[in-house]
Amino acid sequence: MNQSNSSTSAFYTLDGCVSENLDETFQALLEIRRGNHQLWEKLVNREAFSTRLKKQGLDEIDDRNKITWDDATLWFTCVRMLNRDSAPIMLGENKNRERFGRFPHHTGSSLQYILENILSIPSQSEGLYSDLIEHLEYLTERCSEMNTGHKEFHEGKAGLMILGYITFEEVKALRSMLLGSGWMVSREEPLDGGVREAVRHLNALLMAAERRGAGLIHRQHE
Repeated sequence: MNQSNSSTSAFYTLDGCVSENLDETFQALLEIRRGNHQLWEKLVNREAFSTRLKKQGLDEIDDRNKITWDDATLWFTCVRMLNRDSAPIMLGENKNRERFGRFPHHTGSSLQYILENILSIPSQSEGLYSDLIEHLEYLTERCSEMNTGHKEFHEGKAGLMILGYITFEEVKALRSMLLGSGWMVSREEPLDGGVREAVRHLNALLMAAERRGAGLIHRQHE
């Protein structure tokens, strides 16, 4: 693959998360903004969930409004996959994380490069391609202001920038679609072999998540 000479300022990561809490916690935080606290109350009644928050020094967790953390920090703390020593579990090999994280594209994003340089195959069902785009955009746009109504997931107080996420089931679906025949590389892609390279490293991280039964959060680091 020919490397671009343009420098990139951002680095991207796919962080392994506890899948059964991932979407539910996200939806609970959205519902609280609409005045509905039922989903949050259901979550804090789960021992593992409440224990994790209390280990972070949060005592009053029943009322989300009494927790001073922004939504991005609270959500990430609730769902990040940890080992027995409470350290984050890193998915995949260093090489895959590095190549995925800083791609020779003007945004630095492997996912954005893939989205801009793949096409549907005329002889295939359009639904296969549409499903692939939808799942890629779950990672790039699911936490955007357009989809949530606010910027807090993009502008966490500690500099946390969460772009999107996929659950374990969506990890499996995305990996299957990337390996399938519902898409092709655009003849106009600027980097020779760029899409294949980006997909290879993305697939390695998806496979690592699948092995652990994990969901994924996609973050941008300036």
